[in-house]
Amino acid sequence: MGSIRQLKVGRAHTDKTAPLLVPLLFWGTGVFGILVGLWRLTVVARPLLLGMVGAGSVLEAVHSFTLAGFTMVMMGALYQLIPVLLNVPPVPGYRAFVQWGVYTLGLIGFLLGLYTGRSWLLETGGVGVVLGILLFLGNVGGRLVQRTTFNVTAWFFVTALGYLLLTVMMGGLLVVRYTTGHPSFPHEVPVHMTIALGGWFGLLVSGTSYRLWAMFGLKHREPQHWFVTWALANGAIVLWAVSLVSGIEVLRVVGWLFQGAGFLVYVAAIVSAGLGDVRTMRDPALRTLLLSLGALGAFEVLGTWAIFGHAGHLWIPAWIAYGLGWVGMSFLGFAQKIVPFMIWLHRYAHVHGQGKMPRLQDIWRPGLAYPPMMAVGLGLLFMLLAFTMSSVWLLRLGGYLAGLGWLFLLGVGIRVVRGPHRRPE
Repeated sequence: MGSIRQLKVGRAHTDKTAPLLVPLLFWGTGVFGILVGLWRLTVVARPLLLGMVGAGSVLEAVHSFTLAGFTMVMMGALYQLIPVLLNVPPVPGYRAFVQWGVYTLGLIGFLLGLYTGRSWLLETGGVGVVLGILLFLGNVGGRLVQRTTFNVTAWFFVTALGYLLLTVMMGGLLVVRYTTGHPSFPHEVPVHMTIALGGWFGLLVSGTSYRLWAMFGLKHREPQHWFVTWALANGAIVLWAVSLVSGIEVLRVVGWLFQGAGFLVYVAAIVSAGLGDVRTMRDPALRTLLLSLGALGAFEVLGTWAIFGHAGHLWIPAWIAYGLGWVGMSFLGFAQKIVPFMIWLHRYAHVHGQGKMPRLQDIWRPGLAYPPMMAVGLGLLFMLLAFTMSSVWLLRLGGYLAGLGWLFLLGVGIRVVRGPHRRPE
């Protein structure tokens, strides 16, 4: 099994770690948001497969996954990881807690506004969401600018935060148009989703992967691979957005080719880091991450089919593979390493001093990785099959299975955080 020693954590890093409550609040709320999104997806399963679902129902599910789910999860992860990965001071706990409160209240109002159709709830919640994201950008951005030199991870993080700022600006514009009754341009929502999913989610997961794959025994000897991935991903996002605005189809095709090339370089960088070592394959968390790479490959295949086969209906399962598959299962895999890492930092390093590294089985049993991995993986497979077979019950079964997997992970996480924990030998 890969060791968390490979992050080279010392006393300086433990002193810079954010309070334990901060990431747990964000992660717990984020998992709940993912569960709500899966529930909404199963509710609208039949009209979604028939192509008759309303815009409001789609927005409820999409924003539950994105704003309430994965964005919340990623905020908590950045609060915890930026001090360790980039060697900068942590954000004070009270500032992160205030940002979580503002963002959560805004999300509740925004989602209730979508569900009930009340414009005042939508407007008030939208303001809270925008303010919460701006507070987050201020908290994290203030730490990033303290770096005198930028490594690969920092480039990914800064670019992802820039896309998050663009996302919230466009989202605010869309809310204003929606509540005032002004017509929206056909390209606004696709551009908004491209920037959010490709820029904010995609670059953040890729940048985090560069450092956190070390937890699985992989060593990245050639960082230029990751710079190439970063450049290709940005080129794909820009070309795709410009093509949606201008209607120039060739830019869309070229942008997708950039996306495919970035995917190949991304996978090649991971393989060259030692993925072929048989010993590393025994780690259940690593197997979860391999499933996430498979989901990213499914996204590439479905997207290519949708573009070159003129099958626009395949974009829905493609984005499900991207969001629930790649982003979601990447978090599942990394969480199985990050949570024990956090527990060690806060409960062993601070309470018992800088003694021996505790055994991982004292904090996290690797076998606990299999139930959420299997449930979420099978759920994703059933949902993708549902769109090819137009099967409502398969889509609902997939949603229920994925929900059970995330719920199991949340329960195990609570159990791990609460203890009991033995002293390191």
